[in-house]
Amino acid sequence: MSRSDPQFSLPRKLDSYLSILNRRYERSGDVLLREVVVNGIVSVHEGWDYDNWNGGTYGHAITLTVSEDLYLKVIDVIDDVRNRITADLNKLDNSPNEHISEVFIETELSENDNWREQTGIYRPRMIAPAIAPEALSRIWGTEHIRLFLSHKSSIKENASQLKHAFARCGVAAFVAHEDIEPIEEWQREIERALFSMDALVALLSEDFHNSNWTDQEVGVAIGRGVPLIAVRLGKDPYGLMGKGQGLGVCDWSDPKNIAVKVFQLLHKRLSDKSRLFECALAAYAKSQSFDDSGWKVKHLLSVFDTLSADQVRRVVEAYRTNAQNKSSFRGMNLLQPLFEKWTGEHWVVRNNELKRAVEQTDMEIPF
Repeated sequence: MSRSDPQFSLPRKLDSYLSILNRRYERSGDVLLREVVVNGIVSVHEGWDYDNWNGGTYGHAITLTVSEDLYLKVIDVIDDVRNRITADLNKLDNSPNEHISEVFIETELSENDNWREQTGIYRPRMIAPAIAPEALSRIWGTEHIRLFLSHKSSIKENASQLKHAFARCGVAAFVAHEDIEPIEEWQREIERALFSMDALVALLSEDFHNSNWTDQEVGVAIGRGVPLIAVRLGKDPYGLMGKGQGLGVCDWSDPKNIAVKVFQLLHKRLSDKSRLFECALAAYAKSQSFDDSGWKVKHLLSVFDTLSADQVRRVVEAYRTNAQNKSSFRGMNLLQPLFEKWTGEHWVVRNNELKRAVEQTDMEIPF
């Protein structure tokens, strides 16, 4: 056989060999092997490999394409099935300088655009429309996390207070009646906020469900797949809201407490925690009193189990450059164990200066 112009005989015999294997597997009770050789649609890759032994030896590859249900039956033992059929075919053939190198088993690929919907567990996601940068700036400002507060008009004053509590956490919150400028067509502006939010907080007052808009806003959050946090303020979560993680019974006596609890949930739910860190850091850098500084360390920075070296450096910078942070005894006492957790090293406070302690000797932080 010339390598430049090989004339193969084995591929022409394959159908006969598969017929013999069918009878053999029937007698031996190898039901799965028999199903594969009987139902597989055969395609041959002639001259799959070559070896110069004995004047040149060619190996062929065979693909058996089977239905999806048969493929699912064989998939867990597919290597054993392939190897068995390969060996059995080579036992039958005596073509000189030819053999079967590989038997592949594949499944038929069907074009079923609706397979996800047919599973019964599919949750379609909405594709957010493009929103102009000036609209995003108008709606959200410059904060790193965007929360849509879904609420009834009966609690609009409370929602406004909660918005300001989130601002103290460095988080932007959208409250429709407060944030929509009179010149804007209000429904379009709400849609822009819904399709650019990072999470939705449903403020479940007793009348939350009695609205043409609140359930639709919740539906957008579910459709987009963004975190949905239900806050119980007289009503329990219902429908698909009941499947997500929410807050227990809350009241309006302390909006800051609600904001902190939502912040903590966001830390668990958001995939990109670096953006939440930016919120916490920006809030800490803007501390306006000693108490404010300590509060932000306790409730915002303390949620982070790990920080990168650069993030630690930036916390130190926010501590040093803000007099309220640097002189807050409560903040310093809370920061010390946090730095040790983040860096794995011991830290001390001397003369309002955070330093790393190495072998009992204070050492300046190398930033």
